[in-house]
Amino acid sequence: MKKLLIGSIIALTGFGAQAHGPHHGHHGGYYGGGWGWVAPAVISGAVVYAATRPPVVQQPPVVVQPQNCTAWTEIRNPDGSVTYTRTCQ
Repeated sequence: MKKLLIGSIIALTGFGAQAHGPHHGHHGGYYGGGWGWVAPAVISGAVVYAATRPPVVQQPPVVVQPQNCTAWTEIRNPDGSVTYTRTCQ
């Protein structure tokens, strides 16, 4: 955001230097290329960007507690299959 603000300030100071047109003895007629919309567009863009940018949310770190588990128990079923179980808290 600081870079955007500094860039906008630099751009605006550059436009301010030629706000009244060149002073080369030319007094009359139309001078300019129709760039009067650039500074308001840059400022408006910066304001809209800052207003619509989602906030940065920092989540606390996840702390994993070690589990307290019993030893594996082997259970033999009547059909010949084996099941292993244990409990954890």
